Amino acid sequence: MSEKYRLPEEFLTNRFLVRRIVPSDAQAIFDGWNTDPEVTKYLTWRPHSEVHQTRDAVERNHREWDTGASFPAVICLRDQPNELLGRVDARPAGHKVSYGWLIRRDRWGDGVASEVVRWVVEHALSHPLIFRTEASCDVMNGASARVMEKAGMTKEALLKRYLLHPNISDVPRDAFLYSKVR
Repeated sequence: MSEKYRLPEEFLTNRFLVRRIVPSDAQAIFDGWNTDPEVTKYLTWRPHSEVHQTRDAVERNHREWDTGASFPAVICLRDQPNELLGRVDARPAGHKVSYGWLIRRDRWGDGVASEVVRWVVEHALSHPLIFRTEASCDVMNGASARVMEKAGMTKEALLKRYLLHPNISDVPRDAFLYSKVR
């Protein structure tokens, strides 16, 4: 029987190094995107106002990796592993893996998310126990929809009142569900 799916602790795409989040990343994450209301607009949590919030989240992310519940990773330039551009999260559940990501605002439009999400989707679908990859986005988040399409995912559904984005609404919002299967 095959081992459970796990994202590698470190991998390379054409342009980026992607590695497991570690506690020492907290300050760079706080400075890079956790305080930015534009980056966090479509996320399920509010921007952080204190670095201890980010430290707590990073420590929780580090533990989630150890348990296999989620694989949160930071995206860096290949030749600058301490220059954090964003993050990607892979969340396995049985035969499928779901994804989330964010990119630092000054790197929007550079193809960072598209390249990394394409890699993680293909990696998951190459595993013998994974048959489905998926991600969702708010219906107004065209940038994330394009990332999913560039990663080879197709739109499957409109999910009514599916995602709660506290930065734009106090009630759940509609979302698009995308997937790629084998």
